[in-house]
Amino acid sequence: MKRLIALLLTVMTVSVLAASCAIRPGTPQPASTGTSGEKTETSEDKPAVPGSLKLDKKLDGFDFDLMNYVEQKLGDESYMISPLSFKYALGMLIAGADGQTLKQLMSAVGIDSVSELEELIKSFNGFEGCFNEAVKKYAETYNALTDEQKQYYDEPSGALRVANSIWKRNDIPGFLQGYKDTVSSYYAEYRDFTREKVIADVNAWANEKTEGMIPKLLPENYDTSNLAVILMNALYYKNAWAKEFFEIPEREFTTVTNQKVNKKFISSTEYYRYYSDEKTTLVAVPMKNGVDMIFVLGSAENLTEKLSQAVQRRVRVVIPEFETETSLSDGELVDFLKDRGATDAFIKEKADFSRMFDPDEESVYVNDIVQKTKIKLDKTGVEAAAVTAIMMSDECAEEDDPVDFIADKPFRYFIMTGKTEWAAEGIVMFEGRLTE
Repeated sequence: MKRLIALLLTVMTVSVLAASCAIRPGTPQPASTGTSGEKTETSEDKPAVPGSLKLDKKLDGFDFDLMNYVEQKLGDESYMISPLSFKYALGMLIAGADGQTLKQLMSAVGIDSVSELEELIKSFNGFEGCFNEAVKKYAETYNALTDEQKQYYDEPSGALRVANSIWKRNDIPGFLQGYKDTVSSYYAEYRDFTREKVIADVNAWANEKTEGMIPKLLPENYDTSNLAVILMNALYYKNAWAKEFFEIPEREFTTVTNQKVNKKFISSTEYYRYYSDEKTTLVAVPMKNGVDMIFVLGSAENLTEKLSQAVQRRVRVVIPEFETETSLSDGELVDFLKDRGATDAFIKEKADFSRMFDPDEESVYVNDIVQKTKIKLDKTGVEAAAVTAIMMSDECAEEDDPVDFIADKPFRYFIMTGKTEWAAEGIVMFEGRLTE
């Protein structure tokens, strides 16, 4: 289940490398009946559609390395991540890096040149335009139908939006023009911020760009004392299934700990691309406007190769409805990059972002990376969103030498009121002792 969820935005990332819009919405098609009785294929199996899913092996490797890393960190939890949102934010960071910092970041992402990542991002920007143009054209065609005709067709739906912003504290020098020229061609808007308002402004931006799915990226007590630059990406996706799913009676779902829980399920029986071997079973379920959602049981190892071997056959797909939120806000993405060799970017004395700022005027380093995601899946389709922020500081915070409090023997504890206007200080609400 964890791998299933993680694949959603990964597949969105890598299945859209076509150079031009291949989506031809044309006239609205009648709503699916949910059966395949009208199919005329004489064989149960038929060849997969050539080129229907393209995967870049280098960047694809980054995606699955990230998936495996997050699974190790989160254990048995359900989760969703967005490799694509992470890459957009890293692209803005790489555009400002130079020297050894740049080499390490490129190696961590798995690219040999900056242009590889730029081309992926530009390609997805193009797909975003094609996706939304298809939605627009379908809506125009649908709206031209009579009310009687409309009852036989699916209502217009779908949205895909990528938003990028580069935030700079208002009292530091401006970005170098070369950096601005690089990122503005395919990335981002520029914003100034103040320490006092930045949390509210960042959260408002995330809320707006994700249609309210991620209303708060940063907590109110986030430390902004040395915050100099924020590189932000937001990714919002809403789409319907190409063929309709239907609700079915509740059934048992076996959790990762082998417990049985009842869940709502949905089902559809259609011709889908399908693959199965002793380790993996997968199905590619088409969504509207050129997107697939891949569901995987078992191992996701060598998924690129297995997808290329998938064939069309009639499949009854039964999946649970679910909603998952994930927050990577405890240094997970920083550790991921460090483990892949990108260390200098996080050390003030070594970080080289001299293509972002004149080093004689401003010196910055990365001190935090945050990503929040959310997905809802039901019989109508999928709504998903992600926001990634790379936080850069210009000063190292001074820290006092710590004193030790090591509770490695029995101790008492108290929960009491603090200093407020509402009640006397020191009122004990709970007390206890831990002895074993």
